[in-house]
Amino acid sequence: MDEFNVTLAERTGLGRINLCGCRSIHLSVGPVTICLAPEAFAQAANMIREAMEQLAEMTASGQFEEAAAMPSHLTH
Repeated sequence: MDEFNVTLAERTGLGRINLCGCRSIHLSVGPVTICLAPEAFAQAANMIREAMEQLAEMTASGQFEEAAAMPSHLTH
């Protein structure tokens, strides 16, 4: 990373998101860091938002609990 480094978000025990001088977003979760172009980061954020909306719908309808109760070899 260059000298320019801005922390955009951070959660203790989870990770952080930095903007660095190389013009990329560094998404760090635990020991894993993914470097993304800002456009790819935005697409990933939208994908995660869509997944959260789907999960909320599944939880509200009881589907999440049903899927969690199934043996993992039947859900993948």
